[in-house]
Amino acid sequence: MKGFSKKYWAKRAEKYDRINWVKNEEFLDTYLNMLPEKVFKKILEVGIGTGALGKIISDRIGPLIGIDISKEMISNIDHPNIEAILADVKSLPFNSETFDLIYMRNVLHYIDEPEKGFSEIYRCMKSNAYFLFSQVVSPDDSISEEYDWLVGRNIHYPTQKEIIDMFKEFSIIKRLEYVLEKQSIMNWLNNTCNEESEKNEILQRHRDTSDHYKSLAQYEETSKDIFVNIKHMLVLGQKRLSFRL
Repeated sequence: MKGFSKKYWAKRAEKYDRINWVKNEEFLDTYLNMLPEKVFKKILEVGIGTGALGKIISDRIGPLIGIDISKEMISNIDHPNIEAILADVKSLPFNSETFDLIYMRNVLHYIDEPEKGFSEIYRCMKSNAYFLFSQVVSPDDSISEEYDWLVGRNIHYPTQKEIIDMFKEFSIIKRLEYVLEKQSIMNWLNNTCNEESEKNEILQRHRDTSDHYKSLAQYEETSKDIFVNIKHMLVLGQKRLSFRL
């Protein structure tokens, strides 16, 4: 995934659950409330990580399978309703038309060939199955390049237009934006950066970024931290019914 080493993800596993947004209950309620009220018998989470979201969804909806590329991440999962598998979304180890529901939260920017990942997700969905998706995006598509520079680490956060284009094979049932307000940059950096120099560089980039970004993100700086609003794009897609003649 975009050059991130196994060592990087091993260190991330130690601190992942400490990131404020990971278990934000209001966000999770909004995300899950996009789903229709029905029973999902086969569920897959793409990029399950430490299972922070999977544990909540398995308790609310039912047993699930989760895949991730980091064995250190999934080694943290100990839940009777979760089967964690070491696998890559670009080559899912499942038969076609296996799942009633596949979901993915804030993973897309780590996938070096996202179109291939979406194709595999589509392949593994039953006809009329649902794909519940969430992704951090820049405050506005017009400053996408600046946002990528701001975050650093050779990451491209997809624009909303790019995301919609990836859903071209799906019927889009619901789409909305969700803003997490006043998110701590220091909390994010302390729990995602493995090197102090990288943390300091990204922190300085936030100070140096444009007034336009700062206005859109409701930027606030204190003596010890920076706070910004972070926009998420949420989409509920459905695999179109296939007809056999």
